[in-house]
Amino acid sequence: MANDILSSDELETLAKKTLKYSKSEWCEVSIDSARSSNLRYAANTVTTSGSSVNTTVHIKCANGKRAGSVTTNDLSDDGLSRAVARAHEISGLSPENEELMPPLDAKQEYLRSAQFDESSSDPSYTAGERARIANRAISEARARKFIAAGFLETIVSRTAFANSKGLFVEDEKTRSTFSTTMRNDDGTSSGWNKRASHAIARLDAERCIMRAAEKCAAWKSPSELDPGVYRTILEPSAAADMVQQFMWSLDARDAEEGRSPYSRPNGATALGEQLFSPKVHIYSDPNHPLAPAGVYTGEGMPTEHIDWVKDGKIENFTRGRYWAQKTGKPAVPGPANIILEGGNQLPEDFLANVSEGLLITSFWYIRDVDTQTLLKTGLTRDGVYWVKNGEIKYAVMNFRWNESPLNVLKNVEDMSRQVVTAPRDGDDDIQMMIPMMVVSGFNFSSVSDAV
Repeated sequence: MANDILSSDELETLAKKTLKYSKSEWCEVSIDSARSSNLRYAANTVTTSGSSVNTTVHIKCANGKRAGSVTTNDLSDDGLSRAVARAHEISGLSPENEELMPPLDAKQEYLRSAQFDESSSDPSYTAGERARIANRAISEARARKFIAAGFLETIVSRTAFANSKGLFVEDEKTRSTFSTTMRNDDGTSSGWNKRASHAIARLDAERCIMRAAEKCAAWKSPSELDPGVYRTILEPSAAADMVQQFMWSLDARDAEEGRSPYSRPNGATALGEQLFSPKVHIYSDPNHPLAPAGVYTGEGMPTEHIDWVKDGKIENFTRGRYWAQKTGKPAVPGPANIILEGGNQLPEDFLANVSEGLLITSFWYIRDVDTQTLLKTGLTRDGVYWVKNGEIKYAVMNFRWNESPLNVLKNVEDMSRQVVTAPRDGDDDIQMMIPMMVVSGFNFSSVSDAV
């Protein structure tokens, strides 16, 4: 196992060497070389700090309609040759898969990767930044007589994909995430915030710390509101969870086979229908300057700018290569990043203009209820507030909710400017720019005594 992540030249050499071991009809090699470093604090003290480096090689060998896969981090000649031989052997034992697609040819066009920040790849610099941010959070908590907990993680990785048709593509990225919770000393009040960026210097950790502390201070003696449908203000992280849940439902095959909210009679779909507020515009752009993403997918497909929803209408579904071939439509890779266009004001300034509503800090433990309507259930966490004339008037107890992201997007009244954020419950490895959202109605089904 290497002591650090591989260079671009080392990735290419490793990929080509691995492919040469293959005796199968075709072979694909996917390499992920990453260094992950983290720092965790709790009860106002650092509890763990660690770092790991690993390079894995995923090998897929195929013969006819049968395929076998093996993953190894033994990069020796013997280790790689044994892994390839094992993948070849497994392909002979596997049942035929009619949906197995041949490898892509070498004539692919990729964007230039923009998700790598040089300073965020410096181990000494990022270690110092993690320590500085944790110290700042703990100091703020002590000054307010709060108890802080949090987690900082920095990842730098280089990846490559190659196949026996001559395709080779590589990418590199850096990613930093920071979340912190502040609680009062008797545990009855809590505030939370989370940030993420490809550049650790852009985490805006100071604002993250202050928002968590201010939320904790404001969430005193929460009132119990009756469950019901309320005009609701979703912080960017809470809105990110809703948008991400929606994005994972945009599969063309599910829609055309009648298994999704977008299915219509006789194999038709809701493509082009006015399902959402005309304000809603969701797209992916791998070269976005603040939320850059990768240049290829797991099968080596190039990523590109794709409008998913525009003017409230679905513009595109994701479509795998098999389903694209079967239906005679173009393959559409999944979102490389997720951007929801918003308004002009930053969330803090935007909130000052909201007349009233329930302000939700974050969602937790989101689970499916009905896939045909995309109905979800979950809990609010770490701060619910009643806002009147742009100010938090009082704290409110948490709720369990039952709501569909489709209704959320349909009921959008207004949005702040989109900001780089990350969901609390969902996948925080995907770059997202999401605004604060005001929605006309959100269904809270019961009161929760959780903090």
